[in-house]
Amino acid sequence: ERLSGLIMPCKIRVLQFVFRQSHPAIFGINVEKGTLYAETPLMNEKGEEIDIVRAIQSEGKGVDKAIKGKEVAISLPKTNFNRKLKKGEMLYSDIPEGNFRKLKENKKLLNQEEIALLQEIANIKRKTKATWGL
Repeated sequence: ERLSGLIMPCKIRVLQFVFRQSHPAIFGINVEKGTLYAETPLMNEKGEEIDIVRAIQSEGKGVDKAIKGKEVAISLPKTNFNRKLKKGEMLYSDIPEGNFRKLKENKKLLNQEEIALLQEIANIKRKTKATWGL
């Protein structure tokens, strides 16, 4: 209950399957760590904002989330695939600082992998703002 409404940590890999280049970009991803939910904002490994996941599809059906190890298709409404993304690129949930602090306060409700992933996301964010999340 304390975690509801928070953006959860997630790390995904862009796959070679591109179904649509833009408006919206629809392409395949693999969930490397964590859980990807619809409406999750994404950033790249440099901390640059990419887009918000509008929809997730698994085997032709819309789903609310994708767990670790799943290969699904996602749609990003404001993204042009060839300009912003590359096959094999890693993307992370773009967690706002206040959201990060709430997750940190409730870290006993997270598993070890999610805690490690939060640290990875914090390290990316701290490249541009040294005190991020502290």
